[in-house]
Amino acid sequence: MTSIRRRLIFLLIALLSSAWLVTALLTRYETGDEIDTIFDAEITQAAHILLGMARHAKEEIIEHGINNNDGSQPYAQTMLYQVWDSHGIVMRSLHAPEQPLNQGHQLGFQEINYLNQKWRLLNLWDENHVFHIVIAEPLVTRAKLARHITYQILLPTLTFFPFLGFLIWFTVRMGLTPLQKLRQAILQRNASRLEAIPLAAVPEEVLPLAVSINDLLNRLKRSLDSEKQFTGNAAHELRTPLAAIKTQAQVAMRADNLEDRMHALQQVIQGTERSTHLIEQLLILARVDPDNAHNEMTQVDLSQIAHKVTAELMNYAHQRRIHVESDLDHHLTVIGNPWQLEIVLRNLIDNALRYAPQPSTIQVLLRTVKGKIELSVIDQGKGIGIAEQEKIFNRFYRLDGTVEQGSGLGLSIVKRILELHQATISLTQLADESGFKVSILFPK
Repeated sequence: MTSIRRRLIFLLIALLSSAWLVTALLTRYETGDEIDTIFDAEITQAAHILLGMARHAKEEIIEHGINNNDGSQPYAQTMLYQVWDSHGIVMRSLHAPEQPLNQGHQLGFQEINYLNQKWRLLNLWDENHVFHIVIAEPLVTRAKLARHITYQILLPTLTFFPFLGFLIWFTVRMGLTPLQKLRQAILQRNASRLEAIPLAAVPEEVLPLAVSINDLLNRLKRSLDSEKQFTGNAAHELRTPLAAIKTQAQVAMRADNLEDRMHALQQVIQGTERSTHLIEQLLILARVDPDNAHNEMTQVDLSQIAHKVTAELMNYAHQRRIHVESDLDHHLTVIGNPWQLEIVLRNLIDNALRYAPQPSTIQVLLRTVKGKIELSVIDQGKGIGIAEQEKIFNRFYRLDGTVEQGSGLGLSIVKRILELHQATISLTQLADESGFKVSILFPK
């Protein structure tokens, strides 16, 4: 599991270590450069002193030379030098060879290999161009001194690393305190406590996350409230027909004649049918969910859906002496779920068959209107009043004064399915109350 705290601590320590390493490299470079400048100046000064000595000791070969490595100074160095004139060597240091240290005639500073180590060498003429000096010192001395100075500067800072690590850990912990508070606030939420998280103390960086969580909690609360209401209504709706079935069964048991018994049993059958229809609608409503595996979308030909559903309901229409007409434009397709779209059209036609007068005609139309696909069901019933047109999409809502008693779930299922398909539904009372039209518009 990824930890923001551990990641921040690691990144800060890595950044601090990288900064320390870069500082060490820069310090080593700058120290070495400064030591080279100082030592080169020292060599130049020694060369001028030796040239002055050579002018006063032209007839004497000095072989004991300059040796400042007495062992008392850890970074004292031994210089090798040779002073030449036109006749040969005039002076040389104790350990300087009689042969020239440099094989060329290049003046100024250069580096040479001598006795298996590198030396810094200066080749210089005096002002009269009579004497020239070759003076050299080993570079290893400079390197040792540069390392020593670098260590003296940087090593003490390493002792602060544990303290800096603690400061980093403490700072990160304090900085993440608002996230801990947000975590505690989220942990306190449960099915009975879904109020929004206070945003006043939430850091700006995680404010979008907190807002999204509040939105999720709000939607979850609405969903749970809706499910609680649905469960309560479903229990009530099932209790009523089951109680009626039980009552009619008891009446049938106590009936003294066949006619009363048959009437009671007929009521039992009707109650059972209503209960079965209600349970089927409840199961359909439970399956109509965006995350349900049955709701995969595909290319659907609406004319085929309409033909299939009208054919299935044709016997029921004949029983009610209602003629069903279809006027369908072919090859009008939408992205949708075939099973759900069949449920939509079946509910609409079933409602029309239940509430249309007998005999009468129902029309099922499919066409293109203003760039969209319109699927309509038109009956010759009296329709629904404007005040009730919004209510009929609520669960378990039934129109007052209707002879037919449905489950009250059909149109709520239709609305939910159409929302999943980004389609809209409209209700229209035809002129002179000659019929009622239910239209669905699908995006093309």
